[in-house]
Amino acid sequence: MKMIEGKNISHSYEFEGSVNLSLEGVSITVQKGELVAILGHNGSGKSTLAKHFNTLLPLQQGTLTVAGLDANESANFWEIRRKCGMVFQNPDNQFVSSVVEEDIAFGLENYDTPQEQIPERIDRALQVVGMSGYEKKSPHMLSGGQKQRIALAGVFAVNPEIIIFDEATTMLDPEGRRELMETIRRLHRDHRKTIIMITHYLEEAVIADRVCLLNEGRVMAQGTAREILTDRDLLAEAGLLPPLPVQIYYDLKEEGIILERCPLTGEELVEELAGICQ
Repeated sequence: MKMIEGKNISHSYEFEGSVNLSLEGVSITVQKGELVAILGHNGSGKSTLAKHFNTLLPLQQGTLTVAGLDANESANFWEIRRKCGMVFQNPDNQFVSSVVEEDIAFGLENYDTPQEQIPERIDRALQVVGMSGYEKKSPHMLSGGQKQRIALAGVFAVNPEIIIFDEATTMLDPEGRRELMETIRRLHRDHRKTIIMITHYLEEAVIADRVCLLNEGRVMAQGTAREILTDRDLLAEAGLLPPLPVQIYYDLKEEGIILERCPLTGEELVEELAGICQ
């Protein structure tokens, strides 16, 4: 089942009398239960594309359906936003309350969730993101990674079919990034959520089922994580550096040391190096 199907999406911004094209003829499909990473350098159009998926930006050109709903029909906007939740770059900008449980309840109340169900939904969401016991805490007193997981709990509580992470790890320290990435893995693995991850950290994209590479507002390539992330020339053309294990593979190759396959992760690199040492 296609959860997102966009065809020939184009979008431009007008600033001080000039028109800047951000997306040009982008076509993309996301299947139910997929984890899709959308990669690109700053200004490639990836966040603009993501904001179309939950109708934060209206369509200017092209067609888009989200969970079977036409994103060009304003009557569908509210339902699309319920089905397609979004976690943004700065978690502080997403909080509306000074207490965690009240912040999560805000979204549930806006979707007319019966009051008797709200406490259970809050408890469930916090459990899923690994933040049980933080109900009475102030979001603004938490670490960056904890804030982002609380923001995610607010999204998860309303039970969207699709969750978009728009550069959600950019403002986090390494530990916060690790915590959030593990939570994303669990959402995909255990809860079978359809996930779209917008990022320029290629190391994060290795967990994706598919990768869409954007460059200058256009789709440059689509394929599996291994197909895209191990193609050093393709990534260079898009202005991106490959994940470190991939770069090491090519460095070794230039020195005459040939590994059986190009590793995507540190674990795969260790396995390949162990293989040539036997």
